[in-house]
Amino acid sequence: MFSFRKSLKTFVKGQLWFLLMLLILLSNVTYWQDPYLAWTLIVLFIQPVIFLLAFVDGFRTKKTVEIEPEERGNVFTFRGFLKSLWFLIPVLLFFTLVTWYADFDGGLPFPSGILAVFLMVNCSLSFLSFIMPSYVLTFYAANAYDKSKTAWSEGFRYIAIYFCGLNGEIQNLLSRFPFYIQRPITLLLCIWYFLVLGGIINMFGL
Repeated sequence: MFSFRKSLKTFVKGQLWFLLMLLILLSNVTYWQDPYLAWTLIVLFIQPVIFLLAFVDGFRTKKTVEIEPEERGNVFTFRGFLKSLWFLIPVLLFFTLVTWYADFDGGLPFPSGILAVFLMVNCSLSFLSFIMPSYVLTFYAANAYDKSKTAWSEGFRYIAIYFCGLNGEIQNLLSRFPFYIQRPITLLLCIWYFLVLGGIINMFGL
């Protein structure tokens, strides 16, 4: 059976990711070499994948996802987020300084440079997911949805979400599908990360 409601929910989530990525890129719009080409690359590279994932997620399967919905909400608290800042702020500050330096050295401007780092990490994890998806997803779940509330676990939780969240959530979506569906889509996503990253680099004339 096909659930239009579930498919629509995934589509909306994808559009929120797209909007966040778009806002980051628009913050550096003055650096764009060809705005019309940039908009074309953004739409052609990103929207088809959102439609594909929304379509696939609409199908009901006997197998459930590895990270169930009830495992998510009870680990996220405002107090826990504040506790994570001791670790989260230095890491993000480091990448902020690196991208600022890259900007002065002719690289990607801030904050688009951080977006590029995010895509590169998720691209690497997507490649690993093609080889051993269960291990990559288990690693993501162990950090992002750790039940403990220590300062270390809270810190690693939000770092895992920032660096691994996109690939982790997509692999969780695909985890309820058989091998012959999961692997081709994962391979397609590996190529997609390269195309989007290349599109962003070309967008800034690098």
